[in-house]
Amino acid sequence: MSIITTAQAVPSRLFTLYACLVGRPDGESRDKLEAWCTPSSLTSRGSQDDDGEATTTLFVNTLNEAKRLGLVTETDGRLRLNPDARPRGAGVELEDVFRAFVLSIVLDTGKAAEAQQDGFMLALSWFLSKSPFVGIAFADAPQNTLKVDLGEDNYRRTELTSINRFQNFLYWSWFLGFASFTGGGRDAGEGKDVRYVIPDPIKAIERVLPAIFAGEVTLAADVFVRRLANIFPVFEGGTAREEVEAWTQRPVYAEERRVSVATSFAFQRLKTHKLITFDSESDAAPVFLDMGGREERVTIVKLAGIQ
Repeated sequence: MSIITTAQAVPSRLFTLYACLVGRPDGESRDKLEAWCTPSSLTSRGSQDDDGEATTTLFVNTLNEAKRLGLVTETDGRLRLNPDARPRGAGVELEDVFRAFVLSIVLDTGKAAEAQQDGFMLALSWFLSKSPFVGIAFADAPQNTLKVDLGEDNYRRTELTSINRFQNFLYWSWFLGFASFTGGGRDAGEGKDVRYVIPDPIKAIERVLPAIFAGEVTLAADVFVRRLANIFPVFEGGTAREEVEAWTQRPVYAEERRVSVATSFAFQRLKTHKLITFDSESDAAPVFLDMGGREERVTIVKLAGIQ
């Protein structure tokens, strides 16, 4: 099981569990937490456990996924938050701390494998290779596209083998800063969800700019991309992205120093937002941004507003 395959393990539910425990350093009883987190209407409709008490998989499956992530531990019926997931210092947004913890698991090769979450990296690598010019319908099953892109055997490793799993993946991609939703509501004629999702990693990249520059002001463009890939291996040059690119038989980043349209537009928007600037020196090794109808050559990336 994983955050893709567990239907109940959407970001809002895991965050609710996290928020309930963050203020309780000594933990909380499982029964009390389940009562808080489960609406009475669902509890009354649920099945019964071995003691004849009403229960629901909503809480149980969410909790099990929190345990797999290492977010929560349970001892003698008492649930405690992982100390590494606790906020440090005043004025920190709980959602940011929670998000950073999840990212530290699902986008770390070793930790993801241990937590049974390694499919997420592969799915996200594929998603970020798609063009933001063509929205992906939220209500459409992805299997046929994945089979064409990755092959019959490889696509299953992404765990995106049903529409429900795909939608869970899209919720998490949005929450973690790699996707945007557009549209909304339901088609009056067909009653179908008409939302679309596009690969849009600007928020994820913006949050790690301080870590990428690491106290420096100016970086060679290839160093900028490499450091980003070291933090998030789903970007060009990262281990997960290279594995997926090998399945597609398209040139990998290391061969041509070209980044995808999704990554290119995220970089361009960071520039538009005056967070970074680009330069192109004739004698320096370039990185090529794919801007759709044109290509942009970049050799230097600099933090904007710093002399």
